[in-house]
Amino acid sequence: MFQEDGLFSRIFGFLGQLIALNLLWIVFTVPVITAGASTTALFYCTLKIHKDGECRPFHDFWKSFRQNFRQATAIWLLLFLAGAVVYFEFKTIPSMPGILSAVFSYVVYAVCVPLWLVALYIFPTLAAFQNKIHKLLLNAFYFSVKNLLYVIAVALITILPMFFTLVDAELFPVYLLIWMLCGFTLTALADSWFFWKLFRPYFSQEDTEAAAKDTGTDRYVF
Repeated sequence: MFQEDGLFSRIFGFLGQLIALNLLWIVFTVPVITAGASTTALFYCTLKIHKDGECRPFHDFWKSFRQNFRQATAIWLLLFLAGAVVYFEFKTIPSMPGILSAVFSYVVYAVCVPLWLVALYIFPTLAAFQNKIHKLLLNAFYFSVKNLLYVIAVALITILPMFFTLVDAELFPVYLLIWMLCGFTLTALADSWFFWKLFRPYFSQEDTEAAAKDTGTDRYVF
């Protein structure tokens, strides 16, 4: 049981990976501007866990962070800018006269839906595939609408734990401890189960060989 390949060794090894990845994500996200790259690196590692059963936290996290830094940071800034525009649009809607206010409300909500879908899927998509930014954004939207049950599950897994953490003041210290130890990684790992289901068909040997010959298609990073 306590042997190198025993049950307890595997359990504690897995927990060690989760804690290490969580700490890496927190440290690399602190500068804020690097949040896109660190989130991409975290999803790279959690997707790799689903694919291979394990990952090398420091090696794999740094590999993805370094390789995807420019694209992830550009995408993060684009999402931040888009979110800021939507926020200020919502702030100005009440000052609009009559029916114009209602019309603009529907327009802004219509913009929010694809923006929200892309925001949920873009960093896992970037973690798994290499392509130009505009194609990655399109692919992220495609994956999000490909299975609506998956997008609902991903949204609930991503939002609900943080919501309960913020509204439950009595247990907030306990929740905070969990978040600091492994909460972010657990969320990413749970989301990655659905992402890997979507991405897995594109990782067959035939697709990988075809992608290597055709520079116009995605290149798979695993």
